[in-house]
Amino acid sequence: MADVRRAIRELWASSGVVEGDVVAVALSGGADSLALTAAAIFEGQRAGISILAITVNHNLQAGSDVVAERAKQTAIDLGADLAEVISVSVRKSSLGMEAAARNARYEVLDAFAKKVNAKYTMLGHTLDDQAETVLLGLARGSGAKSIAGMSAVSSDGKYLRPLLSIRRETTVSFCVDSGLEFWSDPQNEDLKFSRVKVRKNVIPVVEKELGPGIAEALARTAGLLQEDISYLDAQAKDVFQALAKLTANSVVFEAADVAVLPTAIGSRVIHRALLLLGAEPSKSSIDAVYELVTDWHGQKPLTLPSVRVERKNNQIVLKSTKTLKPGAC
Repeated sequence: MADVRRAIRELWASSGVVEGDVVAVALSGGADSLALTAAAIFEGQRAGISILAITVNHNLQAGSDVVAERAKQTAIDLGADLAEVISVSVRKSSLGMEAAARNARYEVLDAFAKKVNAKYTMLGHTLDDQAETVLLGLARGSGAKSIAGMSAVSSDGKYLRPLLSIRRETTVSFCVDSGLEFWSDPQNEDLKFSRVKVRKNVIPVVEKELGPGIAEALARTAGLLQEDISYLDAQAKDVFQALAKLTANSVVFEAADVAVLPTAIGSRVIHRALLLLGAEPSKSSIDAVYELVTDWHGQKPLTLPSVRVERKNNQIVLKSTKTLKPGAC
């Protein structure tokens, strides 16, 4: 209990949560989120911080409504200032049902936080979740940001993850020692999910062959990469502001200015431009724009999702193909 409570106190202190603030907690009813909720309520009552519990019922399993209502009642019994269940209908997307459920969940969490004026929403991801995220990123070859995993404070400033240094077994012990009945999601045992395969079949084998401590080592790797990425992102932001010429719906660079940048900075500058214009940048789209900078031989303009990119003499012109909000650029 002390470890979980301390983790919350320290992250609140470093992220500016103070007396009088409102903090939401995403509560599924599982051991991780229940331990987080119980500890947050305990610390909140001591520090004068209002704790509101939000449970999202995805309606993907039989009895999910019962689980959600039980989680809500537990939060109320623990002393939450407010506990609420919001039901959603999840439609499978091209990314799969798991991703669709995650997107629906975050939409609800964002809307709830806005409604109650919460400074942050806390999530119950643990060190084990972090280790699994790093391994999945390695397997997919999706770059440093993926391998860096999750951060304690999300890049958009909306979410806190106090338990990234806490093992899953600790949250279970917290609940058992507190007499809290937690829900065991059957999907956490279903090997059709990649994350479950990593949890059940990969990490135990690696620890058996190489020794214990693999999860902790993977989490440390994520932390080190996050420091490097934060530095590079900050450098790229400064470079972007120095080089980019902005209009109502376009971003223009001098090709020569981008060509001399280290690739780690140049790709981030292009990523920022695409994001600013309403695109969802992928590695392939960034590479295609970069080719106009470094390998120009009269190519036709690029038509990317939401953005048209062309080289005009010595300039790279990125123009949004949709109407942007005033001041977006």
